[in-house]
Amino acid sequence: MTTIRMRCYLLAIRCLRTKCCVIFALFSFIFLLGRMYQLRRYQIFSSMLKKHEDVSINVFTNLSKSRHFTAGMFLQNFVPQNFSYCKYRFGLPKTLEINESDIEFPPELREESDYRIIYNIVEPAYNTTKYDNNVTYCTHATPEFFYYLAEILYRWEGPVSIATFVPSTDATLILCILDRLCSCLPDMVRVSLHFVFPSKYAPKLLSCPPSIADTPSCIVPKIIVNKNIQTFRYSEELTYPVNVARNAARVQSLTKYTLVSDVELLPSRNLVTNFMKMVNALEKNSKFGLQEFVNRLVYVLPVFEVQSNEIVPEVKSKLLELYSQNQAFYFHRWVCSHCQRFPGLQRWLLKKSKVLDNTIQPFFVVRREFPFHRWEPVFIGTNSEPLYSELLTWEGQQDKMTQMHEMCLMKYHFVILDGAFMVHSPGVKRKVDVLRDSWRNFQQKKNSFYYDLIMKNINEKQKKNSRCKIH
Repeated sequence: MTTIRMRCYLLAIRCLRTKCCVIFALFSFIFLLGRMYQLRRYQIFSSMLKKHEDVSINVFTNLSKSRHFTAGMFLQNFVPQNFSYCKYRFGLPKTLEINESDIEFPPELREESDYRIIYNIVEPAYNTTKYDNNVTYCTHATPEFFYYLAEILYRWEGPVSIATFVPSTDATLILCILDRLCSCLPDMVRVSLHFVFPSKYAPKLLSCPPSIADTPSCIVPKIIVNKNIQTFRYSEELTYPVNVARNAARVQSLTKYTLVSDVELLPSRNLVTNFMKMVNALEKNSKFGLQEFVNRLVYVLPVFEVQSNEIVPEVKSKLLELYSQNQAFYFHRWVCSHCQRFPGLQRWLLKKSKVLDNTIQPFFVVRREFPFHRWEPVFIGTNSEPLYSELLTWEGQQDKMTQMHEMCLMKYHFVILDGAFMVHSPGVKRKVDVLRDSWRNFQQKKNSFYYDLIMKNINEKQKKNSRCKIH
């Protein structure tokens, strides 16, 4: 009897081992199929690209290392003109003449929103034929950060659409700074500017405060440099409707391609020119299968940060040099490791070539699925992508996650680019900085409540995909 039991036991063990082997082999096969699929996507894009000749390099003014980066400081070498480079509307810059018909609802929530928008306070004084082969940088700002617009124009070759949050007298601060930029910076001809404000706090135009008006020439006012500017938003403790601003800036783009980005993210050199060369090459050689998912395709720009005393790198070779010296990191590495850690990061960092200082190439084609379901990529896309959820505020965080989840369910492909990237204004955020943000707790709870509601609605609208996680 014991012998029979022993034989049965051995047979059971053998059977279990066989099943485990089969299961292991099955999972290995599925994994290999997935890797082959990703590799095939990459090969499709690579085969469409012809080798680029080196393009001419725009010469940027050499900047010296500084302990404290201040946006717009390069303007101190500029001379103000007795005319404006900006194409104002609504009676500006002297008066602000707004009719009810000029005020519009936000793109997503429409009349249900607590916010309103006035589009094209300033419209581009720019040859619109240049929009055909271009990318619009779509961004947003408050008065404290408005000088970052100068830094973007300094590096970005295409048009810029910027939505500014201007409750009540904050409109005065924006317009006072705007007037200075419009007389100092020729590249302001590429700017379209929009007002976003709470419906109960319409923008007001008063006299410019002496702290701004009395600052000579094109120099950045000390009140901005020292971060002492007093805003209506701060005094009234208003939350920042970041996604209303993002949507407002994006929908006013006149180009096929858009880059929705925060105003402190600075682009690498010749990004627009090299991106359009790459895209045109892809479209020319699309016979290899690009069309099968071209309507569900965006191009990811890796985002990095550098130490506060470093110069913002303009090309990949310089970025990699700083990275090897622990002077540069992928963005938010120390405070939100999953937010900007993109698939293939280490391989991207290991791929070194001077050619990538002058060209852009597709590096990796992925979907935003588990385990990268918390990734918040910055990408070049179109106005076809889902809008940002306007119930979510900047203070509550997770403000881009709902859009990302919807794009996952819609089976978007994310083409990670090589030779192109973004760098946050100098300064690396650490955990200790996050601890100081305890004031966000209430808004984070509020955002979490809205987040769950929005995710539920998205899941009901789109086809289910178990790899598109929400937490």
